[in-house]
Amino acid sequence: MMEGHPAESPIRGRRADSCRNHERIIRAATVLLAERPEATMDELTTAAGLGRTTVYRHFHAREQLVAEVYATAFSGTRRLIAEAAPEACPREELLERVVAALMRAVETYPVLANGPGPAPATGGSDTTGYEACLEALARVMRRAQDSGLLDASLPPRWLAGSLMDDCAGAVVFSAELRGCAPSPAALVRAAFERAWAAVPRDGKAW
Repeated sequence: MMEGHPAESPIRGRRADSCRNHERIIRAATVLLAERPEATMDELTTAAGLGRTTVYRHFHAREQLVAEVYATAFSGTRRLIAEAAPEACPREELLERVVAALMRAVETYPVLANGPGPAPATGGSDTTGYEACLEALARVMRRAQDSGLLDASLPPRWLAGSLMDDCAGAVVFSAELRGCAPSPAALVRAAFERAWAAVPRDGKAW
């Protein structure tokens, strides 16, 4: 009688390899497209370190790969925002939590520094994921406005887009900002809150 764990079946092994290759392609493309949004399919294939046949088995065209890269980045961003629980935390932690979540998202998915990505008509990504991110973040901005942290007269989606851009910029220039005090995340939060702080009727900031 044989002891130990049963050997992995050939079919299950191939599926596991396929999943790993798929994730590897997405990770490599996420980094390269952040640096060079116009990268060709051949360049994306080289970055993944896999054979052309393997890559084309997962993605038949560049448009398909680009779309999945952005879809993955935006779904990951929504997950990080949700995990930060900015809609349920104490008022004084709200902006700190959402800034930390967004900066972590850009660090994990550097392609986010390019915004929503190229339009589908030019072989780019579907902007549905980006819009979903803005809506999730806009709900947080509404809470910040209702809590007296931010100017209630400003459109929440505009605030959401502005904060996403600020966080992306802080990550891109993190090396330059790292020598500053406080941390890049704290700088973003302070600057954003100061720029768009709520102003009561007497004209004085909260």
